[in-house]
Amino acid sequence: MQLDTRFRLTALLSVTLLGACAHGDWVEVPKPMELACLGYSRPCANIPVRPPVAKTLAGPLNGDPERGREIAFARDKGNCLACHAMTGGTQTGTRGPDLTHYGATGRTDGDTFTMVYDMRVINPDTLMPPIGTNVILTEEEIRDVVAFLQASR
Repeated sequence: MQLDTRFRLTALLSVTLLGACAHGDWVEVPKPMELACLGYSRPCANIPVRPPVAKTLAGPLNGDPERGREIAFARDKGNCLACHAMTGGTQTGTRGPDLTHYGATGRTDGDTFTMVYDMRVINPDTLMPPIGTNVILTEEEIRDVVAFLQASR
């Protein structure tokens, strides 16, 4: 939007509001949208959010690493590349840790599953969305992503 257009819109809004107030008609200005807080030690912690869920891996992982890669890279699914560097990914984010060699870290399938499901269980101030708690991915999709991470060496 050009500066001239923004100025015209601002002027029009101001005249409209002043005109309404001059005639005794008050215009209610909407409040800014409240966003969910991702950490309990932040000022926004009084906004209700789903509590962290410590979900454990039941049974063997049985995930498909190739499907997990597709889910992790899909913008309408995991969208892990928005924050992480991952094996085979392009245009990776730098906000989260580099996961290109995650499988070499020695973390178990169960630990990884819990972290992907809801990282707030381990780190309450994480910026990672609660993937399982907020039903962004199904449990089977999370298993596939975990299999992909564990295969990344």
